[in-house]
Amino acid sequence: MHKDVAGRSAKLAALHEKATANINRTANLNRPAAPLTENHLPHNTLDTGIIVPEYPTAEMRLSRQLHPSRNKSIAKFIGFSALGLFLFLAPIPTGNGAFNIPLGVAISWLEANVLQRGEINFSIMLLLAVTTISALGSALAAVTNLGKNNTWLKRAFKTSPVYLVSRVLAAAFAWMIFTGFGPEFIVNDFTGGVMLGIAAHLIAVFIFLGFAIPILTDFGVMEFVGALVSRVVRRLFTLPGRAAVDLVASWFGSSVAGVILTRDQHEKGHYSGREAAVIATNFAFVSLPFSFVIANTIGIENHFLAWYLIICVVAIVLAIVTPRIWPLRSLADTHLRRSSVATTEETIPAGTSRLRHGFEQGVARAEKSTLRDVATTGLRTYVDIYADLIPVILAWGTLSLAIFEFTPVFQFISQPMGWYMALFGIEGAAQFAPAALIGFLDMFLPAILVAEPYAALSTQLIIGGLAIVQIIYMTETGVTILKSRIPLNIGKLFAIFMIRTLIAIPLLTAAVWGATQLGLF
Repeated sequence: MHKDVAGRSAKLAALHEKATANINRTANLNRPAAPLTENHLPHNTLDTGIIVPEYPTAEMRLSRQLHPSRNKSIAKFIGFSALGLFLFLAPIPTGNGAFNIPLGVAISWLEANVLQRGEINFSIMLLLAVTTISALGSALAAVTNLGKNNTWLKRAFKTSPVYLVSRVLAAAFAWMIFTGFGPEFIVNDFTGGVMLGIAAHLIAVFIFLGFAIPILTDFGVMEFVGALVSRVVRRLFTLPGRAAVDLVASWFGSSVAGVILTRDQHEKGHYSGREAAVIATNFAFVSLPFSFVIANTIGIENHFLAWYLIICVVAIVLAIVTPRIWPLRSLADTHLRRSSVATTEETIPAGTSRLRHGFEQGVARAEKSTLRDVATTGLRTYVDIYADLIPVILAWGTLSLAIFEFTPVFQFISQPMGWYMALFGIEGAAQFAPAALIGFLDMFLPAILVAEPYAALSTQLIIGGLAIVQIIYMTETGVTILKSRIPLNIGKLFAIFMIRTLIAIPLLTAAVWGATQLGLF
């Protein structure tokens, strides 16, 4: 026992000597510094110029444990990470074998009990207010100095001519659809009616999501998970390990949440342009609860488990293949800003476990984050989503659906797709070929097209699965990607959509056939 006490005393004395030496060195800071040469650089300085902090020795860890701020950072890391994971990932049973995440439950409660009062839908009222303010503010900012001296007003209303037109169209369309006064191709239930419902739902979704995202991303859990699974995710998907969090957030939450999460990480420098593009077009998976809604719409809910398992397998294959071919492979692996996270996450010090390294990375990230940062990020998300993204979704989503419903464009361009589907023996290939392409506009539309009572079960299973694994649809994820700084334009998005479609059709057809032979369908 006396030896233990003596040992601890010796360690504390040594730490005291180091602290005294540091003070003495600080006193000499006013002296001219000698030129820094390669020999002076720490042994773990990377060629990239990013200096990775040396991993703590036993003495350094003891010193940290004696410091209250270390314990505070650990508590922040564990507490806020657990809260973020709970909000986005914890499955909550909702009856009839279905389940949702806590955020989804909160959003559903908000829509049913707060935003819906009798015949009044306050989500739509908020949508009308948001689109009107966005259009008027942007128009004023275009001809006056509105926002010149205010960062928030500038962020909300200063925009390009294309997006100014989008905001004005959104406000006009919203009032036309709401009042029923306007051209039929705008106010029709299948065009404006569908988009009004989607936009109003997004209004409710981001009331909670705006502040929930930084809780998940800014307190260390991304760094922790990234360090644990970086090797597997890098080898399979050519991505950093933190991308696994995006996948799971989309799987349980929503595809838009996944894209917003990716956009946020890209703009902070944690993902390169290529990595962000790969994640947004492969990992922004339609949520499991919404996949059940698709199955219910088509009428295949009794086969949901086997059908969803097939979808997951096909999605993984696509996520392995598409990053290795054009156009994703050709994108530049450059970051918007320098971030040590992208390097330190996968640089495990010798003799250190991934678990320990991930923990240290998470604690270091949590130490830098505050509730004020969460509030600032949440408010920025509100401005970006309500003033910019939702109006764009409403405007161009309505026009896209009008083209499908009131013109023969999709019937004409889908003929080659019908021939391709016929090669694999899909029943009603020519008739349901438009459903394979209309998913580029909105992923819910294919489900409506194959919900016909005369569509074969196998065709419903294939087209329904295809709508989910295509991932890119312009009414939500596509526009969100275009509005971000991810290096993808609409041409590349359509190319990726078509590549995913052409690869997925034979995979889904073979899987459905095999499952049918096993008696699963």
